[in-house]
Amino acid sequence: MTYTPTPRPHLVERAVEALGGTALLRQPSHGAAAPAPPPRAPAPAEPAAAPLPPPSPAIGWEALRRAGLAIGEPEAARSRLSEEINIVQQQLLLAMRKIEPSAERCARAVLVTSARPGEGKTFTALNLAASLAASNVSPVVLVDTDGKRDSISAQLGQAEAPGLRLLASRRAPPPASLVLATARPGLFFLPHGAPVEGEPAVPPGPMVAAAILRLAAALPDHILILDSPPCLATSEPNSLAAVVGQVLMVVEAERTQRDEVEAALDLVDACPNLQLLLNRMQLSASDSFGAYGGYDAYGAPAPRPGG
Repeated sequence: MTYTPTPRPHLVERAVEALGGTALLRQPSHGAAAPAPPPRAPAPAEPAAAPLPPPSPAIGWEALRRAGLAIGEPEAARSRLSEEINIVQQQLLLAMRKIEPSAERCARAVLVTSARPGEGKTFTALNLAASLAASNVSPVVLVDTDGKRDSISAQLGQAEAPGLRLLASRRAPPPASLVLATARPGLFFLPHGAPVEGEPAVPPGPMVAAAILRLAAALPDHILILDSPPCLATSEPNSLAAVVGQVLMVVEAERTQRDEVEAALDLVDACPNLQLLLNRMQLSASDSFGAYGGYDAYGAPAPRPGG
């Protein structure tokens, strides 16, 4: 008779069974790396944030119109005023290219002033600045150096905004931080500014002139149009004439006397480039812009026969 022995568990297997069964063999030994957990499902992607709209300009179209803007709006039709301002603009740009730049004088700065109040200097400064901006020749900063109660700063709703007075003070911030954007692309505005505590209510002319030079140095690609007080009213035009490239003297036709104009020109003769702009002159239709059928005729379809 053949005897077949029954297989017996090995000593090690019996010891394992005594210590808790084969589950012990599946546990990680001390110091061994634990098996990696199964990969988690990726979290759902968060929806992309909507892009922020561009900041609104500090000065909108309505404020510009209230202040006297008559040209420079997108798709605006040509007009007699726009053509006259264009001629002034071209004369200023031509002279600007001939001025030698220096540390003491900014060739890109134009002082717009008059002999007496009410001759149209602020209207001229605003529309000239807008026309220059619309031509894409250079960005333009309109600077209020007047600051009277009904100045361009007040008309644009920026009478209390920090501006030129702060720039002329001993605690002046970077000049570009005070410049405000407008709805007209390329046109910016520096208000005259609220009074600065501990500083003179009316900064001395040399301090204002130094502030203009700092502004010009901080914005080397910008043209500066300075709306100045009348020459026969304050001393600011005399100080500013020493640092600008050109002076544009606005003269109201049939009102301002010759001796007043001559006295005003004497006060700004520190600037070598003086130009006169005769304003509100009565012209006949044959010797003024618009006599050739009106600008609205350009680009209009030809009338049909019999129409």
